Amino acid sequence: MSAQRREQLRILARVLFGAAVAVLVLSVVGAIQIGTSESDVVFFGDVQDENRGVMTVGALGAGVFAAGVLAALGAILAVLLDREER
Repeated sequence: MSAQRREQLRILARVLFGAAVAVLVLSVVGAIQIGTSESDVVFFGDVQDENRGVMTVGALGAGVFAAGVLAALGAILAVLLDREER
């Protein structure tokens, strides 16, 4: 593998880690927004009020899961590149 290709893959690993951080931050912001929002949907008003906490935890959990997947992909790529250099 060429040095230029290795450097491109290292940049990709860094981007994956950065994307993981961005997804985690955005999931926290989204969870706060869901938890503090109020809407006046005609048919779903009561159901939405009762399930807002569940939706908040679900949004946060999905964000943590997605951030973990991105970070894991970046870590796997970084480990494979380190092993390739040896």
